Amino acid sequence: MSNRTADLDLTGATEAFCARLSAEGRSPATIAAYRRDLALVARVAGELAPGVVCRAVTAGLLDQVFSAGAVIESERGPRSAASLHRMKAAVRAFFAWAAEAGEVNDNPARSIRMHRLPRKLPVFLTTAEKKRLLKELKGRTDFSTLRDRAMIEVLLGTGIRLGELAALDMDDIDLDAKHLRVRAKGNVPQVKFIKTDLRTLLRRYLAERRRHGRPEMEALFLSNRDGRLCQRQIANRLSHWLRRAGIEKELTPHGLRHTFATHLYGATNDLLVVQRALGHRDVSTTQIYTHLVDGQLEEALERL
Repeated sequence: MSNRTADLDLTGATEAFCARLSAEGRSPATIAAYRRDLALVARVAGELAPGVVCRAVTAGLLDQVFSAGAVIESERGPRSAASLHRMKAAVRAFFAWAAEAGEVNDNPARSIRMHRLPRKLPVFLTTAEKKRLLKELKGRTDFSTLRDRAMIEVLLGTGIRLGELAALDMDDIDLDAKHLRVRAKGNVPQVKFIKTDLRTLLRRYLAERRRHGRPEMEALFLSNRDGRLCQRQIANRLSHWLRRAGIEKELTPHGLRHTFATHLYGATNDLLVVQRALGHRDVSTTQIYTHLVDGQLEEALERL
């Protein structure tokens, strides 16, 4: 081990850690959150122990860091339990990597206690609300409404994420094979089944899309200016149709993923099916949907 490697400061070690996350395919948003949290920890540690290097960080110093005012409070007031939990998770992941990489002799973050946060129940559409939303979209013939309906029904019928929807290209849809391809979290390719009525809608949309879009545009969902719809624009379109349908819930496009999962669990009562449909690595992430379903949600996946 060279002296330079052994004496990495916290900032340099953080950059090496983030490079490792990038190589593993972690999302830019996740890496940015790690970098932001670890930068604050490094700054506070440096104030408490000037010139401290990664190898010299102790469990006692980390205890002081998480008791410091700059960590407990932000400029906007006390930091939430969720923010502190995320920061501790970042520090634990960072020092686990540092120990594996030989940047520290012993992992000083091993003793950091992580208390399980109470999970907030996600917001989703009931069966009646989903019918109201789709009824508002059906029967209109203009291209922008057909596009919006296709986007919303893809989210409701496959459970993909907003970013995955926005990134879809024309070639990602294979109606004959009954699937669409997405790049999921970590840049992992996934194939999603397209049910019968959604295939019918997408076949109609694709025919109109070819007439309206420029041939060189690969994006599946186009803005009114023939560019790829961004995530914010998609969210705004959903909000527009929720208002038109008289649904007052504060529902984001991710809420349609929750709707898909909730109704699928109600239809199957099988958590592993929902886990596979959502692409969750750990079934514990999926378990929240067991708390959302009552006996009235009995639609099968083909009827979602």
